[in-house]
Amino acid sequence: MGEKRYYMSQTTILFCALAVIAIAGLVGLLCGILPECAEPIEATKPPPTEPPATEPPQTTHKIPKEIWEDLRLPTSLKPHHYEIYLKTDITNKIFDGSVDILFSCEIATKYIMLHSNALNIVEGSATLRNINGLEVPELSEPWLYQPNQYLVVELSDELTKGEMYEFSVSFGAPLAEVLMGYYLSSYTKNDEKRYLGTTQFAPTDARRAFPCFDEPAMKANFTLTMDYEAEYHVISNMPEESTEDLPDDWKKTKFAMSVPMSTYLLCWVVSDFVFKSGVTNNGVEMRLWAREDAIDFVDYALQKGIEQLDFFDEYFGIKFPLPKMDMIAIPDFSAGAMENWGLITYRETALLYEEGVSSAGNKQSVCSIVAHELAHQWFGNLVTLKWWDDTWLNEGFASYVEYLGADYSEPLWGMTDQFVARTLQRVLVTDSLATSRPISIPVSTPEEINQQFDIISYNKGASLMRMCSFFLGESTFQKGLKNYLEYFKYGNAENNDLWMFLSEAAEEDGLIIDVKQIMDTWTLQMGYPNVRIDRQYGSGPEFTANQTRFLIDPEGNTTTEYGDLGYQWYVPLTYVTAEDPRDPEIGGLNWLDPKTERTVALTNLDDNEWLLVNYDERGYYRVNYDAKNWDLLKAQLISDHEVISIASRSALLGDAFNLARAGALNQTTALDQTLYLVNEREYIPWYTVSSVTGYIDLMLSRSGAYGSFEKYMLQQVTPLYEDVGWEDTGTHLERRVRSIAVSFACGYGNENCTRTAIGMFKEWMDNPAKNTIHPDLKYYVYCTAIAAGGQDEWFFALEQYQATSSSSEQSNLRSAMACANEPWILSTYLEYSRDKDLIRSQDEIGVITSVASNTVGAPLAWDYFRGNWDYLFDMYGQTAFSFSDLVEGVTRKFNTEFAMEELKKFMVEHPDQGTASRTFVQMVEATQANIRWMDYHYDDVERWLKGAVPN
Repeated sequence: MGEKRYYMSQTTILFCALAVIAIAGLVGLLCGILPECAEPIEATKPPPTEPPATEPPQTTHKIPKEIWEDLRLPTSLKPHHYEIYLKTDITNKIFDGSVDILFSCEIATKYIMLHSNALNIVEGSATLRNINGLEVPELSEPWLYQPNQYLVVELSDELTKGEMYEFSVSFGAPLAEVLMGYYLSSYTKNDEKRYLGTTQFAPTDARRAFPCFDEPAMKANFTLTMDYEAEYHVISNMPEESTEDLPDDWKKTKFAMSVPMSTYLLCWVVSDFVFKSGVTNNGVEMRLWAREDAIDFVDYALQKGIEQLDFFDEYFGIKFPLPKMDMIAIPDFSAGAMENWGLITYRETALLYEEGVSSAGNKQSVCSIVAHELAHQWFGNLVTLKWWDDTWLNEGFASYVEYLGADYSEPLWGMTDQFVARTLQRVLVTDSLATSRPISIPVSTPEEINQQFDIISYNKGASLMRMCSFFLGESTFQKGLKNYLEYFKYGNAENNDLWMFLSEAAEEDGLIIDVKQIMDTWTLQMGYPNVRIDRQYGSGPEFTANQTRFLIDPEGNTTTEYGDLGYQWYVPLTYVTAEDPRDPEIGGLNWLDPKTERTVALTNLDDNEWLLVNYDERGYYRVNYDAKNWDLLKAQLISDHEVISIASRSALLGDAFNLARAGALNQTTALDQTLYLVNEREYIPWYTVSSVTGYIDLMLSRSGAYGSFEKYMLQQVTPLYEDVGWEDTGTHLERRVRSIAVSFACGYGNENCTRTAIGMFKEWMDNPAKNTIHPDLKYYVYCTAIAAGGQDEWFFALEQYQATSSSSEQSNLRSAMACANEPWILSTYLEYSRDKDLIRSQDEIGVITSVASNTVGAPLAWDYFRGNWDYLFDMYGQTAFSFSDLVEGVTRKFNTEFAMEELKKFMVEHPDQGTASRTFVQMVEATQANIRWMDYHYDDVERWLKGAVPN
């Protein structure tokens, strides 16, 4: 989920242009226009003189300090079934309804407490009955405890333990364009704006659609009945059971009762969309829905979805438990996708692939995201985390096996090797900050829960799962997963449960290993080790391994609120040598235990032959060597780089540059590892180059050394650029590396590249109806031409952005418009980002961060961010991904004391930082590390670059 970044010929188009704009967070802004059918409930917070339009009026309810002060629901009541009735009026943009909740009383209590947020409870509608016809206590009028989003009903007497009750209540709310809860989305059809109602409940927004026990462990069955206008139709998690016509052109649809599941997995969509369908080998109907003019672009996702559902049936050993699977492309969607059981919702760019318009990167993204969401149907839906402190179990596992699913569907794409560059190396950078976090931490509030949906949960979780599968063996790992899923199906679990089943599977296979003991060192403390390898040359060759915590800024403040285990880990060591360069089993699996060193004997290895530890970066750690071994590896890369595996080449580059960035390796040694690139033709190492040299580009972009850096990068990429050319030929990976080659060549000033790109764009401007630019290269061509041009090119791009209905084409144009070099154009673009008729809410942050990635635009974006803080905070301050992405995007270029003081001052002036509070602290640390890099490493890098390029 990387962001697109662009560096102009002054700054390069390099690094962040290679990744798709990050999948954003899970929630947005609420709007509280009250439906006529509902009355506001009393609340604990007195209203302001004039209630804001985005919140229902609230009145004061005086309460003692009681159970509603607790951040978690009491366990006195256990839900079993929800009967939900909703009436959706899209024309008037409101919904209302009622819910009947069947629950058992587990502990005698005088309170019914459940979640409700931004709903208006109908006065007098709350009722309670005993299923066995027994007398029930009298109810108070429900009232809202807003701090914890609780709907509280006080009873005149206690409910009886062991009895079953049904609580009913009616409610209503606006159907607003807020990207969370039950919200309104829109699109244009035949120049008419069309609307749809859709849901996004994860992690804590089912309570925005109906009062409920909105915690993942409180699973229940759901039965949904929906009234809606006849011009639309409705789909939900389960198949429809019946549909009938109602008076005045309305319809009623009832859905079959769901399997037991958590509230956050419930979903429904009311729309006028159409679908295409197919059937899996196991007889599951899969339907893919989209707006009518985009329905032909679901074919690829439908094909891969059917293949992958069959794959996961086999991989998990449990057949997909629902009778159907719907997947739908939503025009306004804050996340990349959401794994609702049986009805997966997607951002359009994550599901639609348009041949001739979408790029190879778009295609890969669709394949991977579909695999990720389908994996969740088992790991997350069938077995669900008990509480959000184990978010990583859901997201990390799905982020790992998405590569297995995609590899099954597209075996020629090298997806298991791509994992190293695209997932593992990205999180190693974040997790090297002293302000990182353990992967599993206690959370309570919705804000804390939303912050769990970050790169640590996704990428580190995936990397740890992958490491675990390697040291256990894939067959043992898979056996443990099957047993775990079978035991906990339709229930909830935590990470210790998984470790137990993996240990038992290992024992069955003859391997005595305490998985919990090992994995606790990786999950209960932040960070990871730097494993130092020192070879003993001469007779009886061997190497000694030691570990220390790796920090990108060793001089930073390591004080933290989190506990640790001494920052020592159980580290699985594998290695290959020049004698056996592709056989990591030759030396077996060697464990480096906490607080010890490990000495490993090497056989048949000459002193002048290299050693490589952590083959294909299977373990979650970095490796540093003695100077001689680094030189031997460099020599091998220069003489014949293909002797070393593709993933290991990528790992060497990632480790070398980050070790140098931290001061654990000199800069010249790291830069030496790039000398061989004139012969490199593979996508995965070049993807890593775009990341590691992208950081140097970032640091040098406004310095005197940038000219030498630009010359060197152009020197290294030119052979690749000349080899791949502009023609649309080759395999998927050859197409992907062509994109990098054009990005580097145009970004670093290759005249042929720049001239070709500008010419292509001009041809399009001369004939807007005919765009002959290949989809893989569109962004780079657009960006280069807009950067070299002026207002004519920029406004042409804006016109094309408004004219196209293709989400992938809009993505290319939206990012490329941030490549302009005129400050007034970039300032105009920032202002336009607030116009929802031009830029959708889901894309606004992408515009700001794209402008911030441009050296000319960086100060403009920072000023815009500060000047519009209140608006941005209200819009995105509670989102899981978006707000953190925004903060990181506008501050990532900071590398001066002045910038640091500005950042700190802003944080003092704005102490409430929403879901980005951790990101703000991390960006302070990142800025400190950037300043340190400039102070300590700039001169060495400048000298090396001057020696590496001709005068």
